[in-house]
Amino acid sequence: TGVQTCALPIYYVPTLTFDVASIRETNGVQSGGLRVGVSSPPHTSKFTATNFTAKMLLQAAYGWDAPISTGPDWMNQTYFNIEAKSDPFVDAQLAKLTDDQARAEKQHMLQALLADRFHLKSHLETKESSGYALSLAKGGTKLQQAKADMDDPSRPPPANQGVDVQAHGGRQGLEFVVHSAPMRAIIGMLSSQVEAPVLDRTGLTGYYDFTLQFGRDWSASDPESWPSIFTAVQEQLGLKLESTKAPVPNLIIDHVERPSEN
Repeated sequence: TGVQTCALPIYYVPTLTFDVASIRETNGVQSGGLRVGVSSPPHTSKFTATNFTAKMLLQAAYGWDAPISTGPDWMNQTYFNIEAKSDPFVDAQLAKLTDDQARAEKQHMLQALLADRFHLKSHLETKESSGYALSLAKGGTKLQQAKADMDDPSRPPPANQGVDVQAHGGRQGLEFVVHSAPMRAIIGMLSSQVEAPVLDRTGLTGYYDFTLQFGRDWSASDPESWPSIFTAVQEQLGLKLESTKAPVPNLIIDHVERPSEN
């Protein structure tokens, strides 16, 4: 089927799926440059992604630290806007789950969506892979603890809000504005940018707000380009990325197709 589930205790098996999903191709560029966003609160069925490539969707579904092997060029070059949700029964089921179980369900729901609409068939192979270890830089982290909404005391604490990520591409490079991100989400974001596995060796356990600005290929010749992602992570976040090797699961694409328009 191409649908694989995350490692979970044997007494729990993800089973939920999206009831409706809209997938529409976009050119990716908006006023002010490329803007990428994703919203996927773990305890509701809502999933929204703006200017996501198929590769990014696969990474969200299978884990940002799983390198993707093979696959056609369009998977990393064609952008989609995706909106998916389920009926209130699914929302009620997700609301009863632990955070880890709810995240696993949402990943399973994305995996099922990929199998249905992209006709994805894939498998995982563990390989010794080059990657990076993320640790604290000298002086410690500069990440800021996520702030609750003081205008709405009934709003759930940051751990239950879901991560809010906005990415803006411009002349100087790429800017990420992130709210309420645990380390697993930060690891995923960095892994997607360095295109390699990133191992968390920070020991950090909170939820964080931050802005990260770094140069990309298109900004290299601009004298006002932001620094490399490695320099930016150290200077702006108080963390450091160092080369390493480790056995990690690689996602092997056996078959995938462009999704049909809705």
